[in-house]
Formats: sequence, C-alpha cells, structure tokens
Amino acid sequence: MKPQIHIRPVISILLFWSALALSCSERLSEARSSEDCPPIFPDYKEITVPVNIAPLNFRLEPGGKCKVLFSARDYQFTLSVSDYVNIPLTKWRHLLEQAQGDKVTVTIYTPDQDGWIAHRPFHWHISPDPIDSHLVYRLIEPTYANWNEMGIYQRELSSFSEKEIIANDKTGHNCMNCHSFNQGDPDQMVLHMRKINPGTILIKDGSVVKLETKTEYTISNFVYPYWHPSGKDIAFSTNNTQMSFFEANSKLIEVYDLYSDIVLYDTDKNEVYTSPLLSDKEQLENFPVFSPDGKKLYFCSCPRVDSLPQDFDRVKYRLCSIDFDVDRQEFASKVDTLVDLVSEGKGVSLPSISPDGRYILCSVASSGCFLSWDKESDLYLYDTRTKSFKPAKALNTDYSESYTNWSSNSRWIVFSSRRLDGVYNRPFIAHIGENGEIGKPFLLPQKNPDFYQDLFKAYNLPQLVKGAVKVNPHEIAETAKSAVSGQVKFRKDGHVPSVSGKSGNKSEVN
Repeated sequence: MKPQIHIRPVISILLFWSALALSCSERLSEARSSEDCPPIFPDYKEITVPVNIAPLNFRLEPGGKCKVLFSARDYQFTLSVSDYVNIPLTKWRHLLEQAQGDKVTVTIYTPDQDGWIAHRPFHWHISPDPIDSHLVYRLIEPTYANWNEMGIYQRELSSFSEKEIIANDKTGHNCMNCHSFNQGDPDQMVLHMRKINPGTILIKDGSVVKLETKTEYTISNFVYPYWHPSGKDIAFSTNNTQMSFFEANSKLIEVYDLYSDIVLYDTDKNEVYTSPLLSDKEQLENFPVFSPDGKKLYFCSCPRVDSLPQDFDRVKYRLCSIDFDVDRQEFASKVDTLVDLVSEGKGVSLPSISPDGRYILCSVASSGCFLSWDKESDLYLYDTRTKSFKPAKALNTDYSESYTNWSSNSRWIVFSSRRLDGVYNRPFIAHIGENGEIGKPFLLPQKNPDFYQDLFKAYNLPQLVKGAVKVNPHEIAETAKSAVSGQVKFRKDGHVPSVSGKSGNKSEVN
C-alpha cells in the first residue's frame, strides 16, 4: 500500500498563516501616525553602516511588545517583537543588498486600546564602503593593576561569531596586552605576555616565536608597537611607567612615564636600533606610528618632568614626526612638531593614521599619556594635507574616548568609549568620508542588545583586521610557556640611549 500524503491539513495551515500575515499587514496600514519615535538601545537611529555589518538588533526602552517594519526600495518585511528585535540573518543580508548606497527605513508600531500607532521612522544609511572582516580586541575587567581572566578575541563583523585568539587560562592567568597587526594583516601579529611566562610573541611568515626583548641598553621590555608596512621592522616604545591614585580629584588614576624611548626592532636580524632624537633622556618619546608609505614615523613627545607624580599636570605631549629611510634603517637629523597644544593647556596622545595617509586621529586631554581612564579625553582629527587639527565632534561625549583604529580602505573608524556607563570601554564604529566628514558612531552590534549590560569585561585596543587570525590558541600558549626563541640584541654600531637598563629603570605597569 502506498503511503498517504495528507495535503489538505498542510494547505489549511499555510492558508491560516497567510491570512494572519495579511490581517496584521492590513491593521498596520490603518495605524495612526505619531511624530514621536520611541527610544531604542543601542541608539541606532540615523546612522551610517557598512554593507557587510551584522544585524543591528535593538530593543525598545524600557521595553514592550511592538512590530517593526524594515523597508528598502522594493523589499520589506515586518517582525513581531516581544523582547528585542532579532533580525534573521538571511533577511538582513537581502535588506542590505537592496539598500546599498541608499537607506533602510525602520518604522516601529506599538499597540494601544484602539489598534496600532505608527511612530516616526528612522533610517540606516547603507554605505557601499565595506569594513574589514574582523575586529580583534582584548577582554579584561576594568581594573588598574590586578586581573583574573583576560584574553584576546576576534569577532567576525558580518555575523556574531567570536573566537579566541589566546586566553590566559592557557598561560597561567598572566597578563597579555598590546596586540598589533601589520596594516591589518592577520598573518603578521605581535603581542606581549607579562609577569607569568613573560615575553613578546611574534607571529610572522607562518611561525610563532617568543622573544626576550629587554637589553642592557633599553629602559624596559618592548611596550607600545607599530609595524613598518614592509613588515621588516617594528617600532616599539620602551617605558618606565608608574601610576598614582587620587584622593581628591576628578581623575581616579594617573598613569605616567618617568622615562621612555622609541626603538626599532629588525625582525630579520633580531636586532634593536634607535636614533638620538628618539631616545633623548630629557624627552619622553611614546606611541610610534609609521606613515603608510613607511617614510615617516609619527610619535608623541614631551619634556621629561622630574617632580612626578606631584606635577603630573605638566605632562603634555605634542604630536611629532621624523623622516625614515627603511633601506638604510636611518632616521633624519631633525624632528618636526606637527601639533602643540601646550599653550592651550592640553596634550596629545594615542595617535592612529588612516591607511591612505590623509588623517591622524589622536586623544586630547589636559595632561597625561595613557588617556583611557581620563574623562576629559576627546578625539581630534589631524589632516596631513591641510595641517588642520580639530575636534572630531561626532565621536566625543562627556566620557573617555580613546584607542582608535582604521579600516584598510580608510572609510571606517573603530574606537573605545566609556559613554554607556562611565566604567566599561565599549567598541564604537563610525564612517568617515574622503573629506573628513564623520558620521554618528554606532555600538558594535550583538545578537542580544542586553549583551553589554551582562558583560563585566571591557573592550581594550580594538583593531580592524582583513581576515581571521588562523594561528591556533594552543600553539600561541605552548610558545608562551616555552623558553624564549631568541634574545633581542642591541645593534653594536648603533646609537646607545643615554637612559638604559643599566640605570635600573623598569616598566612596572602591564
């Protein structure tokens, strides 16, 4: 006997749901209009987003049932919401394809005793400029010197997939920090391990090695890195860093350097070299950044202050540059000062340059170098063509903004901000046009909008990367726990800094 196929019940079910959907659509078309637009979290109203971003899920504030209509050109769909707006990935991608170079209109409908209220719609402007595929960051509790669990993770930006690069449960619960990539290349990465299993992990040319970077002529182990675009050299600061806590000040903490230099590490020869202009004992040189063509090194510098921490407010950095010949591995004989805000009572720190070389984003505050905890810290934009230096007003709030990074096409900025609660750094993304127009920043999307409220870790040093880091976490961990692969040597015929390891200076803050 052939099996019987019961078609009639299936057709009945399909007809029922079709009728229900049509009924809902008809009721929404009869909704009364309101000029109010309910508050939502995250605040995704009137933002510009890349065409390859993950769904912008959100919830109403303070919550409640609603329906949300998404429309772009000839495509639209409606979601019924009881908790939060969870946009199906397939529908989302089709929506972005339809709206590329245009906009998505989002209309929220809320019920009342007379039916539905159609609130004033808002829009998502869908830029054809793609963003790099992954974001790499450290997750750590927002403490000052102690920690328990931390790790470096990578997030696929077109979805909600997050994977571990390395977590400290594999390396003795040590500190790990200062991850950096060469021009967003996931196959060229450097990071530091501190305290337990200490050393610098270098990932390059398919290998993972552990380096001992303290030499008798350098202040400390390598600290803040930046790759030369050739991949041959990496600039590092070396720092004798301290921190002090305040009892009666709007600031909680001040992080400062007693000494700091900038050195270059030759990855082929395992050698360190520097210039007298980058290792002046009367100056603090910090935060190196190479120009995209590799011919210039940008950095921050200020006169060294003897009376620290008492005179911490005298530490005001300037943005400087020095020409560099990569073939001869030599620096020019003079330093150019690009931005000096000392007369305005401010200093410049934490620069990052766009890959097209046009703009440099910096953190600006009244004093200090490590501005992540400084509520005064705002972001400013330096134009390398016009030499203008202006506040990036679209990015700034009354809370700390810091740690900027650029997409490989120079059209997207990612930065850290404590604006949500004043405590936890969260990653925000903003579009920047060719002429420096910056759009409203948006919070990195999560599947559940309550994700950030439930996460008791801060996002540290967000870095946009052009692909996934493929090195296995266990390979990094085994390398970290092994003996160092090589002791970095100071170049014998090179300039020797006047403040060196022989003086006993050591970096004490990770």
